[in-house]
Amino acid sequence: MKVSQLIAAIGSAALVSATPCPFHNLQDAASAGKLSARDAAIVDKMARDPSYVPALDPEAAALMKRGAAPEPATKAAPKPNRVEERQLLPQLPSGFPDIGGGLVGGILQPFTGVLSGLDVPTPQEQSLREIPGQDAFGKAHPFQAPGPTDIRGGCPTLNTLANHGILARNGITTFADAANAVQIGYGFGYDLSTVLSALGVIAGGDLISGKYSIGGADSRVPNTLGPSLGLFKHGTFEIDGSITRQDNYDGNESTFELSRWNNLVAMSKQYNDGLFGLPLFTHERAATWDEAKANNPNFNGGVKQFAVSLAERSFVFRGLPNGTTENLSNFENIAPFFLNETFPEAWFRRGDAFGLVNLAPDLVNMYTGAPRPIGSNENGKFVGLPTDPGTTPEDFMCFFLQTVFDTVPGSTQPALLNNLDLFTAFANTVITPLFGQFGCPGLMNFTTAGATANVMPGDSAGGSPINGVYPA
Repeated sequence: MKVSQLIAAIGSAALVSATPCPFHNLQDAASAGKLSARDAAIVDKMARDPSYVPALDPEAAALMKRGAAPEPATKAAPKPNRVEERQLLPQLPSGFPDIGGGLVGGILQPFTGVLSGLDVPTPQEQSLREIPGQDAFGKAHPFQAPGPTDIRGGCPTLNTLANHGILARNGITTFADAANAVQIGYGFGYDLSTVLSALGVIAGGDLISGKYSIGGADSRVPNTLGPSLGLFKHGTFEIDGSITRQDNYDGNESTFELSRWNNLVAMSKQYNDGLFGLPLFTHERAATWDEAKANNPNFNGGVKQFAVSLAERSFVFRGLPNGTTENLSNFENIAPFFLNETFPEAWFRRGDAFGLVNLAPDLVNMYTGAPRPIGSNENGKFVGLPTDPGTTPEDFMCFFLQTVFDTVPGSTQPALLNNLDLFTAFANTVITPLFGQFGCPGLMNFTTAGATANVMPGDSAGGSPINGVYPA
């Protein structure tokens, strides 16, 4: 830290102790929705960013002095432009609940009504930064093996965040916390992080509170609208033909398959000079798809599985390389996440945010590099679907959005089917507007014809994938 920053940091500490409103009161006010979106973002930044010195930021210093009192009025804020107004007040059909939300300037606004207790994600500072590091108050985030009541799932990136306390160590997270943690830990963009966490709530969480388990069903997640089945359940984020997990037909899909990992490493040397990049995953996805289709009589390679299989592979080579060499997705950087679910030594997150607009070309290139038909095995025979994702980033992202609304109701949780209007309103005030940059339709409806909810809870994973126990 520079001398000027050190002096400022000391001044910041004095400012915090001198103010009539301690910092934790500001956090309480932010959680209760009593601060403006800008002030709430400042509070969140002070809590999470170890490089942030409030005394050097006039807005932060002013906030600490006045506490939770409203910001003194100056001149009226400029009226949002037409695009922002339309995003802020989605034109939902008559009869749908008014829940607030929507976007202004690309930022999700607070919910109202029945969802008034649902916190919204906040944009996190994005820059090259060592992770896990320390937060603004000197709190470290060391690796800690999950305890007997801690939940883990099949996603190594979420498990890693929980093992370091960037996500709740017990594995029970929320819509806002998970979206913020993915931004902080991996440098993912606000839009992508918000969409992923919204899908997590829809897939297996409690919409009213925003809580969900990153593994299987758990009593610590409320069942306000119906059973909350957990994020890691077959057919949603856990799919046939995944990178390192068994197919559901073959056994326990929560089990890490070391043979799959070893095959991935071998293919990286064959197709990508030992790197875990786009050339590798283009070939590996196609080969894994072919193997599952040939050997799994229940293989499901439908449109949702198609989208997830592409996206999860892009996240590996865009989110896990050391940010100091952003394109170097080598074994040293990738293996710790998969084998021990921990950050590598001296690891930095990427320096620029990876958002939806960055994801789109990866999806196109991976698919067109080795296209495979979309469909499923039925009665021992593969049945293709008459659908086409297109060949442009815009086509792919709108296809993905349509996929969410067409296939989610029949494969997530009973709560969605029983409260379709509320979930439709939520998805159209959170997910749909974030896809507006691709020219996708401004209003979508869940397809319900023939849908039957998947009532099987998800599985939780325990122990290190490599040897059954996490390292001491």
